[in-house]
Order: sequence, then structure tokens, then C-alpha cells
Amino acid sequence: MSLQVRNLTVEYHRDIEILRNVSLNVEKGLVTALIGPNGAGKSTLMKTLSGLLKPKHGDIYLDGVRLNDLPPDERVKHGLAVVLQRRSVFPQLTVRENLQLGGWRIRRDQRLFEDTFSEVINLFPDLKPRLDDKASSLSGGQQRMLEIARSLMTRPKVLLLDEPSAGLSPLMVKLVYRHIKELKDLSITIFLVDQNIQQCFSVADYLYVLELGEVKGGGSKMELSASLSDLIRGWLYLEQGGKVGGG
Repeated sequence: MSLQVRNLTVEYHRDIEILRNVSLNVEKGLVTALIGPNGAGKSTLMKTLSGLLKPKHGDIYLDGVRLNDLPPDERVKHGLAVVLQRRSVFPQLTVRENLQLGGWRIRRDQRLFEDTFSEVINLFPDLKPRLDDKASSLSGGQQRMLEIARSLMTRPKVLLLDEPSAGLSPLMVKLVYRHIKELKDLSITIFLVDQNIQQCFSVADYLYVLELGEVKGGGSKMELSASLSDLIRGWLYLEQGGKVGGG
């Protein structure tokens, strides 16, 4: 058991539903991806899972604990970490200080804090020589890696990644996804949303398809690969036709 979403409906304004009866499972130790066209509601789901938006109805469970009424910081305490699409590093703080802030919850256990810091920085060796540099001096890809590293300082049960490749060069996208693959090899549970479908397929164990705020299906890479070209053609049609959506 890990993250479970049951019949989740979310609206931004009265009678405008961005998500409708969304149900999915993020299994422990696996990478689960959510794919779909622009405006399908993918980022809205991530914001709802993290506690930034409240659902109209439905339930969110993490290892059997209902999260609906918990604020974002309490969800972190229960083991949910999130890296949203918008950059969230503290630019005037050093890389080291950003990571230390990520470990605020475990700071009282000095041994655990130091061990976690060492484990995390070893996962991201490119950040090692930059520990005392301001985060603002990092490239976009390095800042994304810092965000992921900082989230791991919370020792999460589930890591949510919202559009990790957004705004990055192809080279940096490959680097970020190489690190995601390494996290997968460590059996870290990940729920991933990204427009880069090829990269999603490269790391995901299971994928869900979201269209117009509803889950339209799901399956393994093998199960979905045969219909992928048809899915993409359909998404292009939806995007050209225009619709109400939330990312």
C-alpha cells in the first residue's frame, strides 16, 4: 500500500470541474506516471495531492492515512514530498542551506540528519562541488536536481514530481531523468507527471491516461505503447479544439 486516490473531484470555480472522479494507485517501490494533453488537469491533481487545493469530494490516502484535511506541512510529516513545476529553490541561500532546510523535520536527530544529507548528496554528485554556492548560480537543470534532492531530505514515502523536464534543455532533461531512474533503482516510490511522454515511458512501471479531467485508462509500458500514437493524435486534436483545463 502507498498512495491511493479515490473518486477525486476538484473545481476551481463553482460548477467548473477540473478533475472528475479520478481514482488511481501509486504502488510502493514503483514509478507511476500520469500522462495526458495540456489542460487535462495533471498539475491540478498534483496541487490537490500536496494540499494546495481542496477537493470537492473524494479521498486521498497515504499508507491508509486520510490526507484530505491535512495542510501541506502535515502531509510532509506523513511522508509525502512534492516538487512542483514552478521553481522553488531559495536563490539567495547556498545549495547546502537549501538541503538543510529540506531536512528541517528531522533536524533534532543529528545522526539521522547527517546520514540523510550524506545519502542525498551522494545521489546528486553534480551538486557536491556547489554546496557553498548560492542556488541562484545554478543552471535550470541543476536547480531542478536541487529541488528533488531537497525533497528527499524529508525521507518521504512517496515523491511527487510535477513536470520535472519543464523549461530544461534536452541535455538537462536526460540528466534529470537519469537521476529519476537511479531513484527508481533504489525502490523510491514516485508519482510523476510530465509532458515528455518518451521520458515518462523510459522510467514508469505503470501509467495512467488523463483526458479532460478524467482517467481514461492505464497500463504498463507494454500495454500502452501500442496505442501511444493514437493517444497523441487525439491529444493534439483536443488541444487544437480548445477546452477548459487546469494543466
